[in-house]
Amino acid sequence: MRINYFLVALFAVALAACSSEKETPNGFKFKVVKKGDADSVARPGQLLLVDFVLKDSKDSTWNDSFKNGQPAPVMVQDSTMMANEKGLMQMFRMVSPGDSIVTTLTIKEFFDQMTGGPVPPGFDSTLTLTYSFKIREITTVEKYQAEQQKIAEEKSAEQLKKDIEAIDKYLAEKGIEAVKLESGLRFVITKPGKGENGKSGQTASVNYAGYTLEGKYFDTSDKKVAQEKGVYNPQREPYEPYAVTIDQSSVIQGWHEALKQLNNGAKGTFYIPSGLAYGPRRRSPEIGENQILVFDMEVTDLK
Repeated sequence: MRINYFLVALFAVALAACSSEKETPNGFKFKVVKKGDADSVARPGQLLLVDFVLKDSKDSTWNDSFKNGQPAPVMVQDSTMMANEKGLMQMFRMVSPGDSIVTTLTIKEFFDQMTGGPVPPGFDSTLTLTYSFKIREITTVEKYQAEQQKIAEEKSAEQLKKDIEAIDKYLAEKGIEAVKLESGLRFVITKPGKGENGKSGQTASVNYAGYTLEGKYFDTSDKKVAQEKGVYNPQREPYEPYAVTIDQSSVIQGWHEALKQLNNGAKGTFYIPSGLAYGPRRRSPEIGENQILVFDMEVTDLK
């Protein structure tokens, strides 16, 4: 049965090549509106890098990888998976780098293809959706991961440069003399403590208040500060110092670096670039993407 199935599949591919409209072995239809120069197709285990625009019949754009500059990686699975694949996945077995493809699905077909489930409540059941694909290239998982790592590092370095410029400008405007670390962390010790600074593995009890460069408070361990700054939460009771094991607790990296600059009883203000905080993630309404954070911190105990 499997041999017969693949003979049928190969025949379908060869027949469809004679026309701009093609059909997968399971009956999914798509159009190649422009053929690329390559004839190669992805082998099992390889990735197709695919740009796409997804629009509905009301001309609303649902997604556009061209704008965000991130093509979607599509893994071609082992051939034994082909018989149970959805139409779109079978389609990607039949396309080559440079191909421009268009296919239209009803809203029901779209959710069946994407999630394997029904249309969620609230969606217009009369909509149709049109995918416009551009096949960029065939690559390996290892090469793709290495390229993504390089892109992430370049973006991180670029964002760090922006953050440092913003922090240093703020400090200069406020006339604040701060210690500057290579990581981008800036800090001012406002009250010296006693003993050695915190070290990896030690547990510090920390009183803190967190806010943005613009002065918007979002969290604190001090009840009075919480009430004054409009961030009091009765569910937070009791307000008390927060215990952090340096380099081990799940707090932002900026905190671990900050606590290595404080000894028992010390207070300081720390200006933390976004890469040492939450990075490109939106954490809350107050903490947006690539948000620089400021923390007033006091170590009340160090063990």
